[in-house]
Amino acid sequence: MNTITKHRQDYLRIRVRRVTPLLSAEFWNRVEAGRFAIIPMLLIITACIGGIAAAFGAAGSTFQLALTAFPTIISLALVLAVAPMKAILYLSAVSLLLDLLVVSFNPIVYEKNTRSHRLFKFV
Repeated sequence: MNTITKHRQDYLRIRVRRVTPLLSAEFWNRVEAGRFAIIPMLLIITACIGGIAAAFGAAGSTFQLALTAFPTIISLALVLAVAPMKAILYLSAVSLLLDLLVVSFNPIVYEKNTRSHRLFKFV
């Protein structure tokens, strides 16, 4: 009986991949390539949060209204002007941060004698 035994050697394969920083040139190239997928989501998020901040958070102060309205409008104008995505994303992030800060520091307070208070009274 002829038996041939072959020894199998298993090799460990290691993939070495270069780690790139999050905001590298490759990242911005991908964002620029996906412009038409990112812009609609960014428009909806920026406009809705900016409107909520202007209506509820900044209704009592002109300074707070300007603080929420100007960055939001400028970021939407950059979208309309087809500016680089880097500028659009940075200004939209600043706009969202300011909107959330204004809303968080100004809670919605209804007075007892107004009609809006009666609309939200469930008892």
